[in-house]
Amino acid sequence: MILKTKIIQPILVISISIFSSCLLLMWRIPGMELVGVTPNWLLIWLVVWSVKRNLWQSMVAGISLGLIWDGMSGDFPTHVLGLAVVTLLTSNVYEDEYIKEDVISIVIIVFGMAIISDTITALQYSLQTSIPLSDIWLKYQQNSLASAIITSLWTPLLYYPFNHFMNTSNKKPRRWK
Repeated sequence: MILKTKIIQPILVISISIFSSCLLLMWRIPGMELVGVTPNWLLIWLVVWSVKRNLWQSMVAGISLGLIWDGMSGDFPTHVLGLAVVTLLTSNVYEDEYIKEDVISIVIIVFGMAIISDTITALQYSLQTSIPLSDIWLKYQQNSLASAIITSLWTPLLYYPFNHFMNTSNKKPRRWK
């Protein structure tokens, strides 16, 4: 029974949290927008996931979430590149002993990664479309700052439950002596 719980509970937590993040990404909740930009729930999920995982687990998650997001919204600009770069940077952040894992650190990391992800999206637009560069970069500045602020503000909503359920599934059962 313990073996089944150790396998099934993390899979359920991961699946339900990704599904919920995808639903929240498509759902426009009143009062959750800032200048027409909503939180990037998949980016939050990816940062929270990547800080405790190695590079390969993070990259698989980033590419998978990018493909899911492209499947929901269209393949241009692709979200795989931005999320792959985010996982590459995030999975290496906590290897240093100087940064502790707490909600404030995660919020700051999400803020920076939202700007990096939006920058990669703007670069894709500027390289592959005929839209004037000035229009792309003016809109980028507004969207990236709004996205970074609103995404980092909503990070604790996903961080606390996800960590709670993932940490309880990783705990070893107590042995009574």
